[in-house]
Amino acid sequence: MRRLAVWALALAFAGIVGNGATSAQTPPTTTLSFATLAPPGSTWMRVYDSWAREVRRRSNQTLTLRFYSGGVQGDEGEVVRKIRNGRIDGGGVTAVGLGQVFRPALVFQMPGILRSYEQLDHARDGMRAEMDTGFAGAGFKLLGWADVGQARLFSTAPIHVPADLATRKPFAWRDDSVLPMLYTLVHSNPVRLQLPEVLGALQTNRVDTLITPPVPCVQLQWCSRLTHMMDSPLSIVLGGTIMSKAKWDALTPENQAILAETGEQFHALARRNLRNDERTALTTIASRGIIAVPITAAQKALWEALGAQVRQRLTGQIADAALVARVATYAH
Repeated sequence: MRRLAVWALALAFAGIVGNGATSAQTPPTTTLSFATLAPPGSTWMRVYDSWAREVRRRSNQTLTLRFYSGGVQGDEGEVVRKIRNGRIDGGGVTAVGLGQVFRPALVFQMPGILRSYEQLDHARDGMRAEMDTGFAGAGFKLLGWADVGQARLFSTAPIHVPADLATRKPFAWRDDSVLPMLYTLVHSNPVRLQLPEVLGALQTNRVDTLITPPVPCVQLQWCSRLTHMMDSPLSIVLGGTIMSKAKWDALTPENQAILAETGEQFHALARRNLRNDERTALTTIASRGIIAVPITAAQKALWEALGAQVRQRLTGQIADAALVARVATYAH
C-alpha cells in the first residue's frame, strides 16, 4: 500500500509538471477563416497574405488567419450566409457583401455622391463610429475598408449620354442594390448575373456593357471583349473585411488588439496598392486599343443629373435622408 501511494504521488506530480510544461510550450491557437472573390496572386490577396504573417508573428502564433481566395466559398451572398451560420469566420467583400450586412454602407457608393478617393477617405473616417456601430448591431465586426476602384462605363460601342444605355445589354450583379436603379431610370434591361458568369456572357454577346472599375475589368478578362470606355468615372466601388462579431468577442483582448491594429495597417496598404493598380490598369487598357470616349460638359451634366436621381430613389431604401446628406457634405 505504501509503495502504491508513492507511485500515485509520483504520477500526479509528473502530470502537473507535464501539463504545465506543455501549456507553456504550446499555447492554444485560434484560426480564423476568411473567404473572398479576390483571385490568387491579386493585390488584395498579397496584402491578405502579408497580414496573416504579421498577425501570426505579433500573436506568437496564437492567432492565425486563413484566406480562401477566388470565390471557392461561393459568391458574396453565400459568404455572408456562411459567416452568419458559423461555417466561416469572415470575408473580404465588395459593397455588395457589405450591403447585405449593413445596407447603409452602400451610401458611399451611390453614383456621384463622392467624386474622389480623398473625399471617400474623409467620409469613411468621419463616419467610422456610425458604421462600426451599424455592423456590430448586425452581428459583424468591420476590420477595415478597401477599394475596388473608380467605376467606368465599358461597352462594345461608344456611349456618351445616359439615353444611349437604353439599347444596350448591361450586366448587373445579381445581389447589387445600386446599379439596377440606374438602369431602371434609363429604361435599360440589365442582365442579372453572378461574377463568374460575366465573361461567358460577354463572349456570347448576352452582355455588351459594364459599369466596373478598370482593375477587375483587366484581371477578369472582361476588357478583352470590350472596345470603348467612357473617360469619366461614375462612382467609386468600395469593399472591406468583415467577421462574425461572436468570433471577435471570443478572442482574447490581446488578440483583438493585434487584429485591430494590423487590420488598420494592412487595409491602408491595400487601398494604396489598389489605387496604384488602377493607374496601371488604365495604361493596360489604352495599350490594348480600347477607345476612351470623351465626355463634354453638357454630357457630364446629364450623368450627374442621373446620379442625383439614383440617389433620390435609393434614399430610404439603403439609407435615410440624413445619412445621405451627411455623406454628401464630404464632396465639398
